[in-house]
Amino acid sequence: MGADHVSSDFIFGTLATDARRLGAMQAELAGIAHRHRIEPIDPIPDQPVRLWVSLGPHIPGDRVTCYFTTDGGEPVGARGVAGDGSQMVAFVRQAVRWETFLWGYLEEWVADIPPQPAGTTVRYRIEAWSSLEDGSSWASEIIGSTPGDGTVLGDESPGDIYLHAMGVEFGLTFVRRARTFAFRVDHEQTPDWLYDGLIYQVFVDRYAPGGGRAFTQPDDLNGFYGGTLAGVIEQIDQIAALGVTLIWLSPIFSSPSHHGYDTTDFYAVEPRLGTLTDLRELLDAAHVRGIRVLLDFTANHVSDQHPAFQAACRDPHSPTYGWFTFTEYPETYISFFGVRSLPQIDTDHPDARQALIDAAAFWLRQGVDGFRLDYNIGPSHAFWVDFRAAMRNIQPEVVLIGEAVETADLLRTYSGRLDGCLDFLLLQALRLFFGFHEIRASQFDSFVCRHLSAFPPGFVLPSFLDNHDMNRFLWIVGGDRRRLKLAALCQYTLPHPPILYYGTEVGLSQRDDVRHADGSGHPEEARLPMLWGAEQDQDLLTFYRRLGTVRRATAALWRGVRQTVYLDDVAGHYAYQCRDGDEIGLVVLNNGPQVGRVPLPAAEWTLAVVSDSVTIEGGAAWLPAYGGVIFTARLPQD
Repeated sequence: MGADHVSSDFIFGTLATDARRLGAMQAELAGIAHRHRIEPIDPIPDQPVRLWVSLGPHIPGDRVTCYFTTDGGEPVGARGVAGDGSQMVAFVRQAVRWETFLWGYLEEWVADIPPQPAGTTVRYRIEAWSSLEDGSSWASEIIGSTPGDGTVLGDESPGDIYLHAMGVEFGLTFVRRARTFAFRVDHEQTPDWLYDGLIYQVFVDRYAPGGGRAFTQPDDLNGFYGGTLAGVIEQIDQIAALGVTLIWLSPIFSSPSHHGYDTTDFYAVEPRLGTLTDLRELLDAAHVRGIRVLLDFTANHVSDQHPAFQAACRDPHSPTYGWFTFTEYPETYISFFGVRSLPQIDTDHPDARQALIDAAAFWLRQGVDGFRLDYNIGPSHAFWVDFRAAMRNIQPEVVLIGEAVETADLLRTYSGRLDGCLDFLLLQALRLFFGFHEIRASQFDSFVCRHLSAFPPGFVLPSFLDNHDMNRFLWIVGGDRRRLKLAALCQYTLPHPPILYYGTEVGLSQRDDVRHADGSGHPEEARLPMLWGAEQDQDLLTFYRRLGTVRRATAALWRGVRQTVYLDDVAGHYAYQCRDGDEIGLVVLNNGPQVGRVPLPAAEWTLAVVSDSVTIEGGAAWLPAYGGVIFTARLPQD
């Protein structure tokens, strides 16, 4: 299968280009920049917590104050005086540095919040002010956007000028608000079962109709193809045969769309997909096979047909009016990237926050094992602190995985708020090396080594080669199964859980690129119906089944001590090994178009998985073009 046009990867969001990244950095640092910088990032009981904040060149002030609460209330205070129920700590100026791209000085301030007992949620706000002048400035964040002309509404910041160009580009008006930040003090850890996980992503409408029915054929890819929960149940053994330990279902709640990220009812299964009984049967079928189930949960926004939003639009005195942020009632409101059909929920509103927590709790009580949290950078960190605590109270082994296309620095800040985030940064590197050949083996290896060391222990980063919003990997390599297998060998031998997107294992690709010739985006191109029967690539399926079996047997090994053992940038050769006790795993990859020889470390190697073929001769592995192999060995006992 080939492609006449393959677009470069488009990373969704405000950081997709160098110009946007620079603008975002300038906007953030020009004001009061906290960026959730606390140490330790996930405090345990009786441990002091240090906060960092920077003041941009145009923030006047010789005082910085933190107001905080430990009883769940909102912190209040001003100009160094804490309000009722709040406490205050003063920041101390730590350093002054020159920031060239702001052409001014940046001040760094620190403060320490005293140790707290287990189960305490600390909420805090940060104020900068001058002892010589009235007024003050507050640490704030962009909380969302509306369709607009690049202006910034809400709490002003000197950094707003840098957001204007981005707003004009997107046709958005951004809204800024002084934030309440939060962290929770506890001993909570990521459940052990996730570390050994192998995740299978099911896009329910496109997976299997069930009952012997064929997929329907809508007029366009945004239509309904007829996949159901019953269809997933019928194919549960096919999923289990891939070594899967965790199924991630695309949103199943009531929704007018094929993708379901615009729910109209958090408590109901979309009738097209099945019933609550079907979901319970799926959970039972999965659990009896040792497979857990994640639901896709969107806390950031709903459909504009959701009753809560409809009520808010009809009546500004409605109980749900405060769940949404109107800038010009009722026509203009914060929505997901300005998309009017996706009004954004204000997760800092107490009633809205509780409604979302109650809805998620309902599904936990049905037996689901956790959630993949769509666009988790939309809701506040304070929301996720409360959300995780509530979910853990119901199900101590629940897993919460976020979807954040963001910097490593920001991803780290979700430690203690979530159990991990999907690894979009690794995704880019995997596709650049194996898919686009835009980086060399040494560059890829350097990225992986640094990336794996950049996050705290216990923060899980599931890897993937593609998903429902981007070109499938098989599309970008022109249908070359060899290169897909090679990338998968690497993915399955990384320490974090791999995700397999439905259909990849049987050769499912797409008909057109997700970026059409006119520049418009069409992610649904990567959501074609699953291939069944004779349409499946049996060789590829056999490979993925073997790979899954080996992954399940060796998951702990790839979390062991990692060492790069061979690199050849010219030929595209790359080899690394991992050690766990007396067990060693060795991965040898030839990411080049010629047959290659890769020397092997001395050991009694056993062949575990091979993508094509391999010849061992003279202490080296001879691999065909785009061939790879996994070996294992056991060190001799002393």
